Amino acid sequence: MPGKKKHGEYNIIPDNLYDCQIPLYNDLAYQHGIHFEAKYIGSLEIPRPGNRVEIVAAMRRVRYEFKARGTRKRPVDISISVDGVKVMLQRKKKPPKDGAGWDETKFLLMFHPVYRIFYVSHDSHDLQIFSYIARDGMSNTFKCNVFKCSKKVSSFRLESNFGIGLAYPGHVMD
Repeated sequence: MPGKKKHGEYNIIPDNLYDCQIPLYNDLAYQHGIHFEAKYIGSLEIPRPGNRVEIVAAMRRVRYEFKARGTRKRPVDISISVDGVKVMLQRKKKPPKDGAGWDETKFLLMFHPVYRIFYVSHDSHDLQIFSYIARDGMSNTFKCNVFKCSKKVSSFRLESNFGIGLAYPGHVMD
């Protein structure tokens, strides 16, 4: 249905492909987990952040410190599900020669349950960088984990899936 405009007609977008209110994945996908590839920059313990400025400062501090150390970015798989966020090192293409299957515990870098995730954010200067802050299990300190996503997936998409994945358990209980 074309609308009227001052300088002529324009076509209203007919379908809702790019509507932010409509989730990209269905509920079943969030139960099994949505997988993304990214590069793990690093993580540091931080004091409890009070506002967005402190969160962005912590994210940039992590990036700067690991860049100054010369630490390589490790390729990881991020799985966002109802259980939480699982970060695993990417496997090599060939299976082990001894015939045994993959041992998931060797590749698990970190796992944070949903209730321990404090904040998810992207860097406005570099749109491929995103981070999340989670409380550590034993020490109850906050850790800022920073990632660089591939060019195929923007940090906005990852950030929105984090938000939907974290909000999903409340949605299921209805």
